[in-house]
Order: sequence, then structure tokens, then C-alpha cells
Amino acid sequence: MNAPVTILALSASVSPTLAIHLLRPLQGLPGINIQMLTQEALAQIVKNAPPGVDGLSLAAMILNQVRPALVFSSRYNGAMAEDFLAASRRMGLPFVFHLDDNLMEVSADQGAEKVAYYSHPKRLQALRAQMEQASVAYFSTEALRDRMLELGIEVAKPHVGPICAAVDLLPLGPVSASLTFGYAASGGHNEDLKLALPGIVAALEQHPQARFELIGSLEHMPPELVRFGERVKHERRFIAYDDYLRDLQRRNWVLGLTPLCDNPFTRMKTYTKWVEYTAAGLPVIASDHPIYRDCCADGAALLVKDADWASALPGLLGDVSARQAMVAKARARVGQEYSVARLRAQLLEVFRLAGLTL
Repeated sequence: MNAPVTILALSASVSPTLAIHLLRPLQGLPGINIQMLTQEALAQIVKNAPPGVDGLSLAAMILNQVRPALVFSSRYNGAMAEDFLAASRRMGLPFVFHLDDNLMEVSADQGAEKVAYYSHPKRLQALRAQMEQASVAYFSTEALRDRMLELGIEVAKPHVGPICAAVDLLPLGPVSASLTFGYAASGGHNEDLKLALPGIVAALEQHPQARFELIGSLEHMPPELVRFGERVKHERRFIAYDDYLRDLQRRNWVLGLTPLCDNPFTRMKTYTKWVEYTAAGLPVIASDHPIYRDCCADGAALLVKDADWASALPGLLGDVSARQAMVAKARARVGQEYSVARLRAQLLEVFRLAGLTL
């Protein structure tokens, strides 16, 4: 039996990205212990550091205490990011930097606060340094890797795996007695929601029994929907990733919406929402966006041009057989190609490339 192995994870928070790409793939593997340091915890460590002790020394002290076999930085760009990178290199520890979004060029439609946060020179430098000096820079998509290279980032050892999202299929619930459809979205998706809004309005108008639910961290329900009263519902909340998946399954929507504006920033995103909806048993209507065309091919979702939401959404809402055929195809694909076991094997290969064989 191999000796227990500790992985030290650096992340802004216990985020969905960290859950998808590290915590869930390694869950249940014997002999693996994951220690996490969030941005909040590291900022507090820096604040409480003894006088004269710099960040590099603090990082070395923590690494000596935790004694990890590998450091995994999940898109981390906060306090001590470069210190952990430098200390790991000095100590000969494998250091993996994972990136699933273009945080070097956050677009204006994500909101001024988010743009200001990510475009701070120190955060950009932390990202660049980790991509250039990590044992492996692990990118979720080829488009993202290629864009980082185009920006002049000299990535020493880039790696892209075959898949960039995975969720094991959850049991199907009973056939829904309601005609409730919904959209799960974080705070940067206001412009995406606007794309689908004509379809949401048309669906509610053409199907008097239909209801719409908006969940996630978007701040407001669009004012255009207020007139539908109790037929629309907005739940703004932040919950753990596993709880989010179970909540999707419990809601048993007849359609999950995945609108996405097509621009250089979103072309480096992942198809995670399609995988999540499908795993929860929800048929998907999505933007006809490059990131969805392969995974949703051959009827695994309905892909919609920007101008067609007003006709496509109410039409699919009224077609039970089309929705059932769609989710059956999608679940067969997710079960075969986007399993957690496959993402685990991909992650372990990244570890091996970095210098750790489990």
C-alpha cells in the first residue's frame, strides 16, 4: 500500500472550478488528502505574519508544515500566489496551474467590478508567472491555451485534456407535471440572459401554464418578466457545488437554458452547463455557440441562433417528445464521454506530467 499523499490546493474560494477539476475527481481515492488554502485564509496569514518575514518565507514554512506531494493552483491570482510558486520550485515540488477561463482579458460585459478585480497588474502578473513557471500549465481548452500563447505568455509546459467538464449522471426524476423551465447562472451572465429574454417572454405568453425560474448569483430578475407575477421566480443564492447539482435534479425543469454571447472571451469558456443540466436530467436549449457545437451535435441539445430564441424556446417547450429524445441522447453521451472517472484519469495524467505518479 502506497503512503498517503497530500495535495495542497490554492484557490480564491471553494469554487465550482475547484470542485469540478480537483475535489470531485479525487474524491474517494484512497491515500489522498487535499489541504486547501483560500484567498481569505492566505490574506489573513500575510496579515498575521511576524515582522520581517516575507511571503516567500511564509510559503516555505507552510509547505514544510503541510508537506504536500504536489501544489495545485486553481486559477489562483491572490495573496502569495507567486510566493508558493517560487517556494515550490526551490523545494523541487511539482506545481500545477489550472486555468479554465481567460482571466487575462475579462470582457466588459462581465461588469466593471469584475474587470477591475481581474485586470489589477499584480493579479495579471501572478497568472502569467504561474503559466510560465509551473511544472504543468493545465488549460481546459485548446482555444484558451492558444490565446495565452498569442498574448506572449511563454508557457513552459502546456497541457490540454480531452474533456473540460464531468458530472456522473444523476437518477432521472418522475416526469414533470409542471411546465417549469429555468436558467442557472452566475453574476457575469446578464448579457447572456438578455439573449434568451425574447424566448422566455414568448414562452410565458404562449404557454399560460409555464413558469420560469432564475437561480444563481445574478442580482435581478429582468424587469420585462415582472408582469408575469408568480409565474416567474428569482432565487439568488450561493451553495456548494454538490448541493447545486442535487438542486438542479430536484427542480426537474422541462428545459434548462444556456444562452451565451459569442465573443472572443466566451470562445475560451467550457461546456460545463450542458454537462450539468444533462446529468440532472434536463433537456437543454443553448446558444449556437462554438463551445456547444461538438458536445450538443446530433440532437443532444437544441442550438439556437441569437435571433431565434423567441420562436425556438416556446416551440420546444410545447414538444414533449422532442425534449425526451434530446435528453436521452445527451445523457448517453455524458455517461460515455464526460464521466468523473474519465476526468480523474485526465487529472492523474497531469500530475504524472508534473512529476507525481499516483
